[in-house]
Amino acid sequence: MHASGQSVLLLLLLGMTAAPLLTKAEVFTSFQDLTAVFALERRVVAALHSYVGDMETRLAKIRKYLQEYEQVTAEGPATDEVIRERLAGNPVHAFHLMKRITVDWRHLEDQAKTDYWRGVVEAMRGSDTGGVVRLPKEEDLQGAAQALVRLHDVYNLNMSQLVRGTVWGVASAAEMTAQDCLYMGKHSFNLGMYPRALQWFEEAYTLAGLEGNATVTQEQVNMFLNTAIKAYDESIAAQYEREAQEEQEAVFGASIPVDDMKSSRQTSKYRLGVDLKPHEDAVNFQALCRGEQLLSESYLATLSCFYDHRDDRYLRLMPAKVERLHWRPELLIFHDVLSQAEIEKIKFLARPMLARAMVQGSKGKGNTVSNTRTSSVGWLDDSLHPLVDKVGDRIQRLTGLSTNLARDDAELLQVSNYGVGGHYNPHHDYLLADKTEKELLHNIHPRELVMGDRIATFMFYLSDVNRGGATAFPRLGTAVWPTKGSAVFWYNLKRSGEADEATLHGACPVVHGHKWVGNKWIRERGQFLRRRCGLHPDD
Repeated sequence: MHASGQSVLLLLLLGMTAAPLLTKAEVFTSFQDLTAVFALERRVVAALHSYVGDMETRLAKIRKYLQEYEQVTAEGPATDEVIRERLAGNPVHAFHLMKRITVDWRHLEDQAKTDYWRGVVEAMRGSDTGGVVRLPKEEDLQGAAQALVRLHDVYNLNMSQLVRGTVWGVASAAEMTAQDCLYMGKHSFNLGMYPRALQWFEEAYTLAGLEGNATVTQEQVNMFLNTAIKAYDESIAAQYEREAQEEQEAVFGASIPVDDMKSSRQTSKYRLGVDLKPHEDAVNFQALCRGEQLLSESYLATLSCFYDHRDDRYLRLMPAKVERLHWRPELLIFHDVLSQAEIEKIKFLARPMLARAMVQGSKGKGNTVSNTRTSSVGWLDDSLHPLVDKVGDRIQRLTGLSTNLARDDAELLQVSNYGVGGHYNPHHDYLLADKTEKELLHNIHPRELVMGDRIATFMFYLSDVNRGGATAFPRLGTAVWPTKGSAVFWYNLKRSGEADEATLHGACPVVHGHKWVGNKWIRERGQFLRRRCGLHPDD
């Protein structure tokens, strides 16, 4: 590759100054949009096959014209003048000449005027079906790359298998080139995931050699690799100094040199509780996503599945199937709470409303698109369909909490669709409990204050997930795996009204398939007679 080509590649792939902005990315976050684009591409491929067939037919006619002429001129060696005289003096040659110019040439000219490419363009626009398909943008490509980086990191996927199309045990023909791996390494680097970036760059180097430097050269990969190695070494040194200094100041004071701390620093792999550091939450979260068990065997022995009428007259006739995953805070799964027909109807109602998920803006004001959550969501009012109101009533029976929308006791039913790589970073569902009095007065809408905080979360699983997609609670040490028709329930606030920080949870990335969930957030406003208050902060 020429030096100019190398410069362009560096500008396109290196870009190691900031992570790409995905605020306009829409398609890669939605399984519905992805399937529509794949269907569109299938129609485009069919149109391209037709275009190639038309072009080959056209070329065949042109070649036939040329062959006829070459046969005539190949009767024997002669000058151009002799050939012309010989052709013009032969009545059959003269006839064929007239035919070629008046008939054959007109066919070739008509072919040239026909726009065979129009069918391909119409297929790409979706005009052949009358539907409108949102086409991916560059931001969607970046989002898809970051989703793959995230899957590689969270699930610790085997790199060699991944680039050869096998993702978490599922094989396919989706292999990656050296240039693909280089691109993925760049995204890992931009996200500060230097160990993962090194893996991608090393794989890119290996593949470049196997490809004969076809998509990118090993020399180019080396430039990225050396940059990543330097950044990784610097980050490790800075992290160690920072952690050692913090531990020294917190435990021993400032009198012991940092180097003397090395032998005394011992940390367990996993730790539970609300006093975890962010990186400990992240380690627990990823371990739970991979299916690792963090709770002790003795604690697991106290958990059980049981039938419960939930102190409801209707449920005394048909008790709920309940599975306990944690005691304090209580984390429950209700099995078989939605039928297949109800699930399909809810998804049908939500599809036209799906849009890129939003999160609360800075200082609690407004909503904004965030890369911490990649999904599409829609909100369903109880008045939209009798089933939505029926679902709210079912939640009320199972939880004993009011879900009356007219009195602002709960929020609309939120339906979310996560595509491949779709995730939601660990977060809390409460909105007000962690705010200062000043923030509540100046940054929170008065209606939110009237409704009260999100006292509880009730989340339906509207689909199974082939691989990944669990709801992980890193401070509780447990995870809920999606089972179609089931629902998980927990309180975000303690009885005292204080935030329950142990309810930190997140949606693990979807590896294969897609994930549908329905969330109902229940507010404090209508629950004061339904859930007794506690005076102790830990109640």
